[in-house]
Amino acid sequence: MVSKPSRTVCKQTVAPAGGTKTLILGATDCLQSVPPKVLKPLLVIGLVGAVLIAGCMGTAVKQAYYGVTGASGRYFEIKNLGGPTSLLAYRSAQVASFDPSLMLGAIPQDVVAAVRPAVAMKLAELDAFKTGGGKPTLLIRGKFMDYEPGGSALRAAGIAENPFLTAQVEIVNADTKQVLGVAMVTGTVKSAVRVGPDELAEGVGKAVKGLLESHMKKPE
Repeated sequence: MVSKPSRTVCKQTVAPAGGTKTLILGATDCLQSVPPKVLKPLLVIGLVGAVLIAGCMGTAVKQAYYGVTGASGRYFEIKNLGGPTSLLAYRSAQVASFDPSLMLGAIPQDVVAAVRPAVAMKLAELDAFKTGGGKPTLLIRGKFMDYEPGGSALRAAGIAENPFLTAQVEIVNADTKQVLGVAMVTGTVKSAVRVGPDELAEGVGKAVKGLLESHMKKPE
């Protein structure tokens, strides 16, 4: 014997002439029995609730991801460094302290101090610089152009602006002093947990590394 699928029902008691009886209504009939002025607000509240729950879950997933990956870095070349192999011959890099003077003291000193070692650490990860040094050598120097400290509690909900640090960098041949290229680099912290000078500096380091790496492609 095949059982019939159950369905959502709604009970409604009516009082006909001669007594009362209970009608069993289907789900559609049940909704139709609700006055339109009541039904519409209920549907709106349910939809808004579903959107908010989905948004909170999405934000939590993103924050967990950002907490693992750390800061992000991006770059934009103003004076192009050349083709994908243009820096492949360089065997070492030097990093000068970045100049904060254009920001008139707006960038905290601990942020300024964290950038140079962070950039040097990221460049040490490049295959071309893992040979123990040598020449020719690149010199990376820069000046800070923009800064956003963030810090709002609303960042955890994905509303407030994320902290970021932007610098204009010059890529220089350390031996000839020739400026090979100029770029804007930005480090951004999207995590609401991993915040501070080291995270911003790490983002700048990732951006500079990505810039050089894009011009150190080995021919296939």
